[in-house]
Order: sequence, then C-alpha cells, then structure tokens
Amino acid sequence: MPDDASWLDGVVVPDDLSELSADVDAYYRELRLAARRRRAARLTGTRAWQRFAMPIGVVVCSLTLAGAVFAILTLGHPGRDLGPPRAPVASAPALPPPGEVGGLLPNVSVRTSLGAMAARDLRPALVALVPLHCNCTDLLKTLAAQAGEVRVPLVVVAPANQDAEVDALSGQVHSGAAETVFDLHGALAAAYDATGVTVLGLRPDATVSFVQRDVGADVRLEPWLSQMAVPAESLGAR
Repeated sequence: MPDDASWLDGVVVPDDLSELSADVDAYYRELRLAARRRRAARLTGTRAWQRFAMPIGVVVCSLTLAGAVFAILTLGHPGRDLGPPRAPVASAPALPPPGEVGGLLPNVSVRTSLGAMAARDLRPALVALVPLHCNCTDLLKTLAAQAGEVRVPLVVVAPANQDAEVDALSGQVHSGAAETVFDLHGALAAAYDATGVTVLGLRPDATVSFVQRDVGADVRLEPWLSQMAVPAESLGAR
C-alpha cells in the first residue's frame, strides 16, 4: 500500500460472519498449540525431568526390546502339536516279552530335565539309543525331522550321567522336536543290543514297533513311523 493510503483501504468486512470460520478455527488451533507447548515446557523444565528422563528412556527402550525378543521367540517357536495321544500301557497276554519287537519297552528309569521317570512314559516317540560321544548331531537332527512328520518327538537316550553333545541337541533341532534323557546303566542299549545309533519306534501303548541298529545319515524311517502311531492292540484287532 502507498504510504499515504488509509489503512481502511485494505480492510474487507464480510457480509456473513460464517466466512470467518476458517480464520477462527486457525486462531483456536494456535491457542491450543501454545497451551500444549506451555504444559510441555513446565514438565521438561523441571529438575526431576532433566535428571531422570534419560534413565527412564533407557529402561523403557530396554523393556520394549526385551518384549519384542520374547514375542519373536514365542511366536517363532509355537508349542508343538505332538501326537498321537498316549494310550494305556498294553497288557495283552500274547505280547512278546519286553525288549523284543512288538513287546513292551523295558520298564527302566531314565533321568530327564524334570527328574527321574519311567522310560515308558516317554511314549509315543522315536527313540534313539546313542553311544557316548557319538558325534552324531546331524544324524539326530535328520531323525527329529522325520519323526516330526508324524508328530512325535525324537527321544535321545545317552548311556551316561551327562553328555555335552546330547545336552546341546534340543537347541540345534529346528524341524521336529527332540528330548534328551540319560539311561545311567545303559539298560535300554543292552536290551536291544544297540550298536552305533540304534532307533526304535515307541508306540502310544509303550510297545516297540521296530528296531534298526547302526543307522546312517541316509536312513528313511517314514514307513515304520507311520505304523508306529497305532497301538499294538489296535493292530491285532484288525
């Protein structure tokens, strides 16, 4: 505007006050923003905030990270739906004696991470009897994957009080499930004349469906595993 012009020349008076609604809304938005800034300044300007803001932020970030890791581990390794369900221990009088194919697993006690338990209580499972320091982790991972196809775990039985390779197995199996137990006196290995890595199928009723000794990395057990899921008494009734 020219210097000698009246300030009224630039003033426009609307005919309807509703034409100023956008300006009114903008004015109140600025008031609310200014109020928020004042509240934030009162909080962040305190001595307590300046002293504890950084430690609190670190703690919150740490908890968030821990929660994320826990969720990943939990959701990434969901509870395995293992089956078939356990059946009562077979009691048919015509069964072969324990320690033979078709008979019951010998009723020996093994040590697990939860304490001592009867070996028959591990049913159903693919049981691997391994020698001490077997150097067979890759083979056991293969067996666990095959057992996982019929939704049963691999139970690895070591003939000692402790075996570092067997202890570390569960954390290395990513297909299927593996449990480790210890047969302190080697009773199961003796009962089945185990040589090398010996595997046997433990049915839901604690009978043994098959035994294979000295298995290698190329072993394929799917045909035997699929039959293993059925209790022996059910097979006899067919």
